[in-house]
Amino acid sequence: MSKTAQERYFNLLSLAQSGDVVAANEALRKALLTTPKEPNLLHLAAQVAESLKEPDRAIVLYRRAAVAHPHWFEATMNLARVLSAQNKNDEALAVLKDLALHHPDRHEIPEAQANLAQRTNALPQAIVFWQKALALRPDNAEGRGQYFFCCRQICDWRETPSPDSALSPNITAILFDDPALQRAAAERYCAQYFNRLMPLPPPSPYTHEKVRVGYLSSDFHAHATAWLIAELFSLHDRQRFEVYAYSYGVEDNSLIRERLRQQADHFIVLNALTPAQCAERIRADEIDILIDLKGHTTGARLDILAHRPATRQLHWLGFPATTGALFIDAFIADCVTVPNGSERAFTEKVLRLPHTYQINDRQKKASKPLAKSAYGLPDKGLIFASFNQTYKITPEIFDVWCKLLQSVPDSVLWLLESNTFAPNALRGEAAKRGIDPTRLHFAPSAAQEDHLARYGVVDLALDTFPVGGHTTTSDALWSGVPVVTMAGQSFVSRVAASLLTAAELPQLVTNNLDDYKALALRLATDKVEREVLHTHLKQKRLTLPLFDTPRFVKDFEALLIAQ
Repeated sequence: MSKTAQERYFNLLSLAQSGDVVAANEALRKALLTTPKEPNLLHLAAQVAESLKEPDRAIVLYRRAAVAHPHWFEATMNLARVLSAQNKNDEALAVLKDLALHHPDRHEIPEAQANLAQRTNALPQAIVFWQKALALRPDNAEGRGQYFFCCRQICDWRETPSPDSALSPNITAILFDDPALQRAAAERYCAQYFNRLMPLPPPSPYTHEKVRVGYLSSDFHAHATAWLIAELFSLHDRQRFEVYAYSYGVEDNSLIRERLRQQADHFIVLNALTPAQCAERIRADEIDILIDLKGHTTGARLDILAHRPATRQLHWLGFPATTGALFIDAFIADCVTVPNGSERAFTEKVLRLPHTYQINDRQKKASKPLAKSAYGLPDKGLIFASFNQTYKITPEIFDVWCKLLQSVPDSVLWLLESNTFAPNALRGEAAKRGIDPTRLHFAPSAAQEDHLARYGVVDLALDTFPVGGHTTTSDALWSGVPVVTMAGQSFVSRVAASLLTAAELPQLVTNNLDDYKALALRLATDKVEREVLHTHLKQKRLTLPLFDTPRFVKDFEALLIAQ
């Protein structure tokens, strides 16, 4: 590049960095008329196009830059990133594959390939990419966590992870029944990414006739959280509360999203705003209590809360462990998920609801159950079921399930087909344990009403550990199916115990694998006892604390007002 060309480029770069991207875009357009193959100008023009939210034009410009300067790492990585953001994943993977041939030592490439493979559920491929990436950058703790998660998703149990607070908070919650480790991971993560973000200035004093409560989530669509809170907005006491729902998730045009939209007093979509702008938008509404429903789960935006849009900020329902965030004031739990004396595992003040932390929707309906054969199940024999995601299945709990199959002739195990790879892996694991692989059956994803109908042929539900069933457990109990669980030390391992206690069935909670197995075997072989449990759940369903949603909302409101 000549000296004149360098000066022109740096002048254009300064213009782009000044924030006047419209002027920079016009100046770059003119410059490219005279030098259409200058890679630096093409790359800068692509970045400006991104700033103007013109991804298709950015893709064209990045491609031109990569042609003008073959195998240019930065331009090609940016091209792959924008392609991926536009869901052109196959094109992005092809671009990265070619780039890897010319930059075999750059860890960023297999990391990007791994993330893309995960997004498209090419999980075995993602595992291979993560192995390559970790060989190049062994200290990438977040990558190591994603690697372990991919392995768990497809039930590849060949590698046992070691406890490590450098892993992401959502990974430590999944892998380890260790509240202290979960807190350490969450605190480290928040200190790294959020705690230095500047809060908004303190608000001017304000008062309202009603308490303004805001709910912040990306899950106001066909998602487990939305199904759980489906009645919350409508049951809030409108004499005392005004309900704001802040959504930064997908618009899926689902019935549940429309239901939530109609039932909230205000439904605000934040997708187009930066985290700081989201915080300013919430601050402008003078929210008294802002409740985060995501924590560290996929799609979370704790960076919005880091700007302190509300004076009181709580976490509830979404993430089953401490957030570790200095800007979250309280964590809503109950006395089972967070027993007295275990508050030290939380950076937030622990607030306890009197029965269970989990709300439920009394209006959910099940389709008419089909015959066992319609589900691919044998007409005779006991049906064990665990419809939890397969990443929750550990070799230890699977050992117990296989022993139950051995002890109960003609029984089968019905699992959720979370992905296309786990079934074969689990059949192989069953064969290793002396179980005919055909005794494992897999249920595909289904609409909520059809999924609930499947419980009509289930005899006994088996919980996972250390990540127990949340919505999965309440769905089983709503359907009249008893659930056997094992409670550990962490919140995430005690959720089913909380739900069973609120269903007035604490006798189905165990504390070790031997007791878990013994209880499941007793219920599997005692049809009379199972029927008693089934009748209890069916006859008392709407009066049990677990499903008495109006009572839950009154308790919830009292908790909010008392703080």
